[in-house]
Amino acid sequence: MKRYGIREVFATLQGEGALAGSPAVFLRFAGCNLGYDVCPWCDTDWEKAEYLEPVSGVLELVHRAAVQGFGGVLPGTLLVATGGEPSLQLDAPLSDALRAAGFRIAMESNGSRSVDRSLVDWLTVSPKQNGFAQKEGDELKIVFSGSTVPGPAPDVEAVRRLVADTRFSHYFLQPVDLPGQGPNYTQTVAAVMELGPPWRLSVQTHKVIGIQ
Repeated sequence: MKRYGIREVFATLQGEGALAGSPAVFLRFAGCNLGYDVCPWCDTDWEKAEYLEPVSGVLELVHRAAVQGFGGVLPGTLLVATGGEPSLQLDAPLSDALRAAGFRIAMESNGSRSVDRSLVDWLTVSPKQNGFAQKEGDELKIVFSGSTVPGPAPDVEAVRRLVADTRFSHYFLQPVDLPGQGPNYTQTVAAVMELGPPWRLSVQTHKVIGIQ
């Protein structure tokens, strides 16, 4: 029986991108195929699995979080599959079970692997390397690293090259949030203004208002 490595499950509001402000249960999978060497500024702890559960166990964790956060699962409640890299683990049996339980599934992927879009209802790709496989989806969210830390988006021209052959409904540039320095808002705002439509600024509102 397959068991899924889960880091944490919690109910909150989606803080980023086009779905910001939506009540959501976050299902954070353990493990990533890129790692902290590629993304030294990664702000999530995905290394250790706190739970190894079959489909039924994952559903129990998710349902418990929804009850604690929202009082229960309302039809269409957002389930954000994140990580780490969720495409390493999310599969048809788990996707089908989550949908049958009433959830709408959003995935936040680094795009380094092709994603089976039939498994999700919303796909966010946030590439961490110049070469990435998943070129289409609902939103592309690029962390604007600027020139101070490693990353594929040090400047506006790099952003343009990164997205040249992509097909997304929404395009976001998001400040990198460095320990001890905070987000590089000024640089990122200037970059969005230079890029113009369809680009928009994504702010990590959960950090601004102090929720998980």
